[in-house]
Amino acid sequence: MGARSGSPEGRLGLLVAARAVGVESLLAGLPLPVPFLFAVVTQLGDVWFYFLTLTTAYWVGDAVRGNDRRTAALLLGCALCALAVTTTLKGVFDLPRPPGSSVATGANQLSGLVRAFYLDAATAEGPGFPSGHALGSALVWGAAALTLGGSRRLRFAVGGLVVLLVGLSRLVLGVHFLVDVLVGWAVGGFILAFLLRVGADRKPGRALSLAALVALVGAIGNFDVTRLTVFGATLGARIAWGAVGGDALRVPATRRSGLALTAVGLPLLGVPLALLYTADTTPVTSFTVAGLVTAGVIVLPLVGDVTRSRV
Repeated sequence: MGARSGSPEGRLGLLVAARAVGVESLLAGLPLPVPFLFAVVTQLGDVWFYFLTLTTAYWVGDAVRGNDRRTAALLLGCALCALAVTTTLKGVFDLPRPPGSSVATGANQLSGLVRAFYLDAATAEGPGFPSGHALGSALVWGAAALTLGGSRRLRFAVGGLVVLLVGLSRLVLGVHFLVDVLVGWAVGGFILAFLLRVGADRKPGRALSLAALVALVGAIGNFDVTRLTVFGATLGARIAWGAVGGDALRVPATRRSGLALTAVGLPLLGVPLALLYTADTTPVTSFTVAGLVTAGVIVLPLVGDVTRSRV
């Protein structure tokens, strides 16, 4: 006798069936310029992009108009929340991606570094539900639209457009079903509403706490390199923020100091982070390195301030 639709098994069965109803198959076979363009667009929702832009925004602080260190810390917390929730949910559901998600359409027409970029950006492996790019874009870009300075209309227009295009890119590239993207948007929006409700826009530590808590749940459920890396990253950021976050907010920010921190910090912290994604490491090593990297992001303005005062 089959599982009832109201039972957990029945609901999971309905979810699996619903995932097969999507538009990714209709978008297959598009001329190469289209998927290549969306391979570029999808980077706006990728982990490396958040690391590069949000850490820079945090280090530069209010030296850039419309930005401040507290808001940048919130956005960092949102990015870590998105990463923690995505990896935890994918571990729970463990649902496959669409057939052909590991194949980049038209890659044989390219060569060199362009082909390497396209192969990496236009393919995906591992569990596919929900879409981490859709979830992260709704959470991070949504938070940016709501909290950054400047024209409210422009912020909402840009944020909404990026969220839409990043989600669409996952369908055009054939790495997600439509349901994966829709659920990703919904979960990301729900988390954003929750964080604003509990005042995370004023106290970024609350976003970092949620990220660490969810990552801990994911690590307990799946004790592997991926989950331990995310847990290490969220825990390192939360501990560092609790220890020195208030002090970091009081460090004066100038364009010169922000550029200096970025010039030193991105190579110093970015290289170890990149190695985690390219080298085979143990869960403990991944946990430790990820924690040190995110803690370094939080602490670096203080290090720069001390160095500047002694020179």
